[in-house]
Amino acid sequence: MFLRGGAVATLPAADSKDFDSNEEDDDDVDLFGEETEEEKKTTEERAVSVKASTKKKESGKSSVLIDIKPWDDETDMKKLEEAVRSILMEGLFWGASKLVPVGYGIKKLQIMCTIVDDLVSVDTMIEEQLTVEPINEYVQSCDIVAFNKT
Repeated sequence: MFLRGGAVATLPAADSKDFDSNEEDDDDVDLFGEETEEEKKTTEERAVSVKASTKKKESGKSSVLIDIKPWDDETDMKKLEEAVRSILMEGLFWGASKLVPVGYGIKKLQIMCTIVDDLVSVDTMIEEQLTVEPINEYVQSCDIVAFNKT
């Protein structure tokens, strides 16, 4: 750069200290090295906070409507209902019931129950409880009419 009168202006030279400070910053970053103690603590704290936020939540509940069909029109429906309600399991709560005509004088038992999903399997309950001795004396078959998550 030229000034008036033919003098040449020079730019101030950059201090070598400015360049050295940038190099020192780069030395702090170790791309292929191990974690520092501070990074390990941070990682552990994150893991603890994730565990705390994913604490065991309440398991879901479901409302189930079951049709229970008797063997014939001579089956005592009161005893059938008593036998069904005698099934006691943790997480199983029996609700309202009614008799629904099927035809030819036969009625089926329609019963509502509420289950805790993690504790009770409806399929297992039907296979292992409702269709085995002594209840199978009254119960011919069972169908799940409605299954609603609550």
